[in-house]
Amino acid sequence: MPDLKIQEAKLLFNKIHSNPKSYDLKINEDGIIGKDDKISFRLYKSGERGAMEVTIDGLTFTNTTGEWNNAMIMLENIIKRIDKEQENFKIEQAIDKLKKYLSEEN
Repeated sequence: MPDLKIQEAKLLFNKIHSNPKSYDLKINEDGIIGKDDKISFRLYKSGERGAMEVTIDGLTFTNTTGEWNNAMIMLENIIKRIDKEQENFKIEQAIDKLKKYLSEEN
């Protein structure tokens, strides 16, 4: 795999961090994965270090500078927040439907 320069990796992380909802972020056994319509990426543990892997046009680039542990924690927190927001939205929708149902005449 070709190397991903740290400057490019940091720019990508900042882009993901600034607009996380556009990357379909997921946490799985392989680390944190995400994608948009142009790239996919994965942040994962590689021994004691973290690694960022980016795939674009069928080519995968990797950066293992060891700076990714904090980035993984930050993205995990963002994913949890987004999941909580989605759950709260579903709850609000269900409550609205229940109120409507209860207000209907039988």
